[in-house]
Amino acid sequence: MPTWTTPERPEPPNNPVDERAALEDRLEYQRTTLLLKCGGLTPEQLAERSVPPSSLSLLGLVRHMSGVEAWFHSYDGQPDHMFFWNYVPGATDGFGGISAARAADDLASYQASVERSRDAVRDRGLDEAIPGEDYTLRWIYLHMIEEYARHNGHADLLRERIDGATGE
Repeated sequence: MPTWTTPERPEPPNNPVDERAALEDRLEYQRTTLLLKCGGLTPEQLAERSVPPSSLSLLGLVRHMSGVEAWFHSYDGQPDHMFFWNYVPGATDGFGGISAARAADDLASYQASVERSRDAVRDRGLDEAIPGEDYTLRWIYLHMIEEYARHNGHADLLRERIDGATGE
C-alpha cells in the first residue's frame, strides 16, 4: 500500500430534512475528515508520532475511532468490534502497538466498523437506549460527532508536522 486514498468530502446541507439527517450528515462529515487527514500519506507517515512527547499518530487515531464506533454496535447484539483494544499487544485504547505494516488492515477494520455502525442503527429511533443502558441513540450521535471533532483537531497538528499540510 503506497499511500492512503484521499476521499471526497461533501459539505453537509445547511437545512437538513430533520434531526436524524442532520446528525448523520455531521457524523459522516467528521468521519470523512479523519480519512482526509490521512489521505496521500504512506503507512510509515501514518504511523509516525509527529508531535512529541505525545504518542498519538494518525494511524492510532483511525484505530481508536474504529473501537469508539462500538457505541453504535451495541444496537446489533453482536460482539464488540474492539480488534485493536483487545487483540493487539499494547493497544489498550487503539493508540499503542502501531505498525506501518498493518496500515491497510487498520483502514479495512475502520471501514468495517463504520459500516457496521451504519447498519446497526439504520432502523433505530433516536430515543432508543442501548439495551441495559441509559444512553440514547441521539446521545451517541452527539458524542461521536464530538469525539471525531476532538480527534480531527489532533489530526490537524499531526498532519502539519508530517508534511506541512494544514486546513480543513
